[in-house]
Amino acid sequence: LALGVQGLPTCTSSTCRGIAEDYSGDSSYLLQVKTQSVGAASSGRSALSAPQEDLHQPANKSSEERQLGQIQEVIATKDLGLSQASEQAVRAAAAAHKSESADVSTTVTLNVARWGPLGLAVLLVAGIFALSAPASAFREEIAKYIAEFLGTFVLVLTVVCCINVGNAVWNATSIACALMIMIYSTGFVSGGNLNPAVSLALAFTGNLSWPDMAKYCLAQVAGGVAAVGLGSTFFGTALELAPIHPFTGVHALLAEAIYSCVLCFVVLNCAASKRNNDAEDGNQFFALAIGFVIVAGGYAVGGVSGAAFNPAVALALDLEMYGAGWGIWYCIAELTGASLAAVLYRLVRPEDLPGQDVANYTPTLVTKLLSEFLGAFVLVLTVGLNVVNGSPATAWSAAAALMCMIYSLGNVSGAHFNPAVTVACVARGKCTLSDGVGYSIAQTFGGLVAGAIAAVYHAAGPYHATTFALQPGEGFSFASMAFAELFFTFVLAYVVLAVATTKPPESQVTSQNFYYGLAIASCVTAGGFAIGSVSGGELNPAVSVGISALSIFSPGAVALPPVTYLFGNILMELIGGICAATLYRFTHPKEFNPDASEMPAKLLCEFIGTYVLVFTVGCCVLAGSGVWNATAIAAVLMSMIYAVGPVSGGHLNPAVSFALGISRNMKVADVFKYWAMQFLGGAAAGCTYLALFSPRTATLEPVAPFTSGHALLAEAIYTCVLCFVVLNCAASKQNNPASDGNQFFALAIGFVIIAGGYAAGGISGACFNPAVALGVDIQHVGTGWGIFWALAELVGAVAAAGLYALVRPKERSDADKSDTSSPSLLVRCFSEFVGVFVLMLTGGLNGVMLSPAGAWSTAASLMCMIYSLGSVSGAHLNPAVTLAVLASGREKIVVKDSICYIICQSLAAAAAGLLASSYGAAVTPGGRHMPAPGHAPNFSELQAGMAECAFTAVLAYVVLSVATTKAPIAWRTKQNFFFGLAIASAVTAGGVAIGAVSGGLLNPAVGLGLSIEAGSFGNCGIFAAWELLGGLLAALVFRMTHCSEYESTATPLKV
Repeated sequence: LALGVQGLPTCTSSTCRGIAEDYSGDSSYLLQVKTQSVGAASSGRSALSAPQEDLHQPANKSSEERQLGQIQEVIATKDLGLSQASEQAVRAAAAAHKSESADVSTTVTLNVARWGPLGLAVLLVAGIFALSAPASAFREEIAKYIAEFLGTFVLVLTVVCCINVGNAVWNATSIACALMIMIYSTGFVSGGNLNPAVSLALAFTGNLSWPDMAKYCLAQVAGGVAAVGLGSTFFGTALELAPIHPFTGVHALLAEAIYSCVLCFVVLNCAASKRNNDAEDGNQFFALAIGFVIVAGGYAVGGVSGAAFNPAVALALDLEMYGAGWGIWYCIAELTGASLAAVLYRLVRPEDLPGQDVANYTPTLVTKLLSEFLGAFVLVLTVGLNVVNGSPATAWSAAAALMCMIYSLGNVSGAHFNPAVTVACVARGKCTLSDGVGYSIAQTFGGLVAGAIAAVYHAAGPYHATTFALQPGEGFSFASMAFAELFFTFVLAYVVLAVATTKPPESQVTSQNFYYGLAIASCVTAGGFAIGSVSGGELNPAVSVGISALSIFSPGAVALPPVTYLFGNILMELIGGICAATLYRFTHPKEFNPDASEMPAKLLCEFIGTYVLVFTVGCCVLAGSGVWNATAIAAVLMSMIYAVGPVSGGHLNPAVSFALGISRNMKVADVFKYWAMQFLGGAAAGCTYLALFSPRTATLEPVAPFTSGHALLAEAIYTCVLCFVVLNCAASKQNNPASDGNQFFALAIGFVIIAGGYAAGGISGACFNPAVALGVDIQHVGTGWGIFWALAELVGAVAAAGLYALVRPKERSDADKSDTSSPSLLVRCFSEFVGVFVLMLTGGLNGVMLSPAGAWSTAASLMCMIYSLGSVSGAHLNPAVTLAVLASGREKIVVKDSICYIICQSLAAAAAGLLASSYGAAVTPGGRHMPAPGHAPNFSELQAGMAECAFTAVLAYVVLSVATTKAPIAWRTKQNFFFGLAIASAVTAGGVAIGAVSGGLLNPAVGLGLSIEAGSFGNCGIFAAWELLGGLLAALVFRMTHCSEYESTATPLKV
C-alpha cells in the first residue's frame, strides 16, 4: 500500500479497488490474525522480495489486515467504482474487521501494559549495575556485553516490526540500516558483532577469544529473544520461521548458508583485516559494507528462507517452537556459512596469518583470481536470485552485493568482478594483459557457477514457467538494447577508473578511500533502474553469461531468444570499457602528464558529467521504475561528482556554478565557461535519449492538480537546498579544509535528489538543475516550461548563497581568519532552523504526494542537513536529540542553548508545516490532506507512543554514539565520513518499521509541523512526550555502553 510521511499508512481508491477485486471471493482471508514469519528480513514473499504488483499475496496477512482499517475509511467516503459484488465483499470485510480489531487492540494493549514496565525495570537494574561498578576496566567489560545485547535487540526488533507492519519494497533496506547503525554505534565498544555467526567466524580466525565468543553469543541470543518476546506481545501475533512455499528446506538452508558466509566474509575483510582496516589508519566503511549484505541477500532470498543470516534472529523467531521448529536448522546452516567464510578469508588474505609481514605483502596471482571469482560469483548469484524470485529491487540489491565485495576485496585484486572493467583497467595501464585475461576467465567462471545455482531456485520457484533470458525489452530493438548496455557499462568503468585508480587528492590525509565502493556500486543502481526495461541493465559480461546460463539450465515455458543477443551484449559492454579508458585519458590528463593543462579537462568533465546525469534522467522518466527513479538519479549524480570532482569540482549544474560564483568560490569567467559545457551536455543528452526512446517523449510541466506557482516554488526551494549542501560540504573551508578534506561531499549532494525527488517529483518533475530542465524539455527548444524552471532554479541558487553566508559568516573573504571561536548562539540557532525546515518540508510533501518512499526521502533530507550543518550547530534538528545530548552530560550543550535549539526547531517545523499545507490544499481543495499525527487503526495510543519512544531512543542513541564521542586513535583523519549516514539511516529503519503503527515521526518538531499542516493537533503532545522520553532513555543507555566517555583518564577509543 502507498506510504505517506515516514511510512504513515494511507490508502487510495485504486489500492482499495485492487484488493477488492483480488479478494472479493474470500473476504475472510483479510481477517486472519496469525502472521507467517520469514526470519530476519521478510514475512513471506511480500515482506522482502515480492514485486510491487504482488504485495497482496497471503504471506503478509498481518500487514494487510492492519491496512484494512485504512481501507474502510476510504470506503466510507469514496466511490470505488467496483462491481456490486466486490464492493459488498469489501464493506463486509471492513465491518467485520472493525469489530474484531477492537478486541485485538484491547488485548495487545493490556499485554504491553503488563510487560512494558517489566522490561524498563530490567534495563534500569542493568544500568545501575553497570554505572555503579567500582573498577573502570570492569565497567568497560560489562559495557561490551550490554552493547552486544542492545545492538542485537534493536536489529531483531526492527525485523519483528517489518514482518508485522513493514513494506515489501523497503523491509530489507530498513533492516540493513538497523544493522549498520548499531554496528557504527557499538563497534568501537564491543566490535559490533550482533550475530553469533560473526562471532564464530572471528574466533576461528583468531580475532576474538573463545571465552569472549561464548559470552557474546549469549548476549546476542538474549537480545534477540527479548526483542521477539516484546514484539510478539506488542503485535499480538505468533511468529513462525520456515522455508517459504514452494521452496524446500534444502533451498532455504543453502540460501542461509551462502549469505551468512557472505556476511561473515565481509566482516572479516572490512573490520578484521590488518591491511584493510589498519590499526594506524582505519577505514570508516566497515559497517556500511556489512549492513548492505542484508540488502543484497534480503531481496535475493527473502522469498526463499526469510533471509535471517543470523542465529540470534533464527532462534529468537523460532522461540514459540522451543527449539523444535526450523530455527535450530537455520542456526546450523548459518554457523556452517560462518565456518566457510573463515576458510575463504584465510585463502584470500594469507597475510593475516601469524608471523606474516603484512606491510610488505603483495597478493599472488592465484589469490587475486580467487578474489575475482568470489566477487563475481556473489554479484551474479544475487542478480540471478533477485530475477527468479521477482524482486522489486534487483538493481538495488545487486549494487549492494557489488559494494560489499568491492570493500572486502579491493586491496586484494582491485575488485573488478567485471570483464569490461578489467578491459578498461588494462587499457588504462593499471592491470597487465596476462592478469586481465586471467581475471576475465575467473569472473566468467564465477558467473557461470552462480547462474547454475540460480537455475536450481528458478526451477523450484513460483516463476518456474517464466523464461529469463537476454533480449531487448518489450517495444525496444536490439540497437536500443546495445546502446543502453554500452553507455551504462561505459559509465561504470569510467567511475571505477576515476575513483579507484586515480591518485588521491592532496587534501586526503588518510590512505583509506571511504567512498570508492559506494560510488562504483551506485552506477549499477543508476543503470539497472534506468535501462532495466530496455536491456536488463547487466553492465557486465559475467552477469550476461550468468543470466544466459540460468536460462539454459532452467529455460521456462518460452523458447530461448537467439544467442546473438548474448554475444551482442558482451561486445557492447567490452566496447564500453574501452571507451571509458579512452575518455579517462582526456578528463584526467595529470595522471599521465603532470604538466597537462587543467581547464580543457575541467570543461570536458563538466560536459561528460552533465551528459550522463541528463541522459539517466531521460531514461528514468521514459523507462525507469517509479519507486526507484529518484534513487537512480541521485546515485548517478553522486558517482559522477566523485569521479570528476577532483578535476572540475563536479558541479554538473549551472545553478551550482552560479551559487559558487556568488559566494566567491569561483571566478565569474569560469562560471560562464562551465555554463556553456553544462548546457551543451544537457542538450546533447536530451537529443540522445529522445532518439533512443522515439516516438516516446518526456514533457516538462506542472503536474496536475498543482499550478505553475507550486511547481516553480518547489524547484526554487530544492535547488536552494542542493546548492546550500554543495556550498557547505564542498566549498566550506571549515567543513572541507584543504589540509584534511572530507569524503562525504558527493554523498550529501546526491542524496538531495532523493529528498526532493520523492517530495516534489509529483509537483514539478524535480529537476533542480537548469541543464536538466532544458535537456528534458529539448523538444521545445527553449519555448516550453524549461526556461521558467531554469529561472526558478537560479533564484534558488541565489537564496542558497545568502543562507550560506548567514550560517557560515567566517567563510566570507573579509572575515577575520584568526577567529577560531565557535559560532555564536544566533548562528547555531539559525542553523537548526534551516535544517529542521528542510526536514519537515520534505516529510510533509512526501505525505501530500503519498510517496512510496517517505521514510527514505525524509532520511535523505536529514543526512544532507547533518553533513552541511554538523560543524555549525551539531545538527541536532530534533528536540529529542537535543535533550539526549544535554542529558548525556560531558558539556556538549548547556541548558540555555538547548532551550533555544528546541524553540528554533519547533518554529522551523511550524513554518514548514504551513508551507506544506498549501500543497495539501491543492490536492484536496477546501480541506486538509494530511491526517494529524496519531496511532493507526488497530493500534492503541499506548502502542503508538511506545513505538515512537523506542525508535526515537534508537535515533538519539546513534547520534550520541557516532557524533559526540572521541575519535578512535586508528583514524588518521579528523573527518567523520559516516555520522550523517548513520543518523539518517536510523530514520529509514524506524520509519519503515513503525510507520504503519505511529507514522514513524521520531521527532517532536516534525510532529508539530505535521499537526499544523493537518490543521489538527491530535495526539501531537502525547507523541512529543514519548519521543522526549526516548531521548532520555538513549542518554541512560549511552552511559552504560560508552562508560569510557566519562572516565577522566580514558584514552581514545580503539577500533
